[in-house]
Amino acid sequence: MEYKIRTNVKLDYIQDFEMMFERMKLKRPREAAVYYVILVVDSPKEFSDFLKIAEELANITRRPLETGRSCLFKNGLIAKVLFSTSNTSTFGRESYLPVHPQAIWESIKDDLKQYVAPETYSAIQHHLQIYNDFYQQNFEKYGIKLKRSGNVTLEYNGKWIMYNVLHNSLQKSNHVRFHISGDRFFKEPFINYFKKFLELDTKIQILVDSNVDQELIKKFKEIYGDKFELRAFPDGTSGTLRNYVFGKEFAINGIKILKEDDEPSYIGTAYVDLEDVEELNNKFESLWNLAKPIV
Repeated sequence: MEYKIRTNVKLDYIQDFEMMFERMKLKRPREAAVYYVILVVDSPKEFSDFLKIAEELANITRRPLETGRSCLFKNGLIAKVLFSTSNTSTFGRESYLPVHPQAIWESIKDDLKQYVAPETYSAIQHHLQIYNDFYQQNFEKYGIKLKRSGNVTLEYNGKWIMYNVLHNSLQKSNHVRFHISGDRFFKEPFINYFKKFLELDTKIQILVDSNVDQELIKKFKEIYGDKFELRAFPDGTSGTLRNYVFGKEFAINGIKILKEDDEPSYIGTAYVDLEDVEELNNKFESLWNLAKPIV
């Protein structure tokens, strides 16, 4: 007899994220919402379990569910786990790490409020604590299923980092350090995330490989004052490795990989071990001291 898988997913949850993903202009918002909610709420280890829940709850079959997963990855809403040094039981064959539900909400809530009924908006807001609790339970504090040891190597879209920074900054004020390539950080869609966490009580240091729009930086300085510092190397002098360090607790270093489309994609390793984070902080500090201030 075919077994019926247990699930905590409800249709209301799927509908909430379908509305958010529609406003975020995802091409397949329903399919993406189904996969994302199952991942956050149930966190199955096998695709067959995802599929069973999707079929029973939303009549979504294999190909559409795979399309929804691809859509999430392309939009930086999930990262793919390639390797982990932690206990192998932590991850299954279907290993993806979603961005925090609260970060999605913060990035889209103002836009969403203009298009949905007040009672619908309030209902989604009310459900957020449920999603946040499931996320914390399944993916731990930093969203990578690790506590204070081990590391995990990921493939991710550049926007995944922006959501991660926003989530961590919402949870805890801390010092954020970025080492990035070129000036994409100050263009759409990244600039919107940057503005979001500049509005929080977070100090940001940004190290870039080339000069950026001076007028834009001046405007940012007028608005945000000393909340961020920017330094640059001459083009191509700092290599291809990219770093993001959040305080003394969490860090990711990665390298850009070539893709057919224009979306920035990376292979990187996320660390929660305090010694590893300290080492990446020290490396950033060395580069920072060699770079030249902008504005």
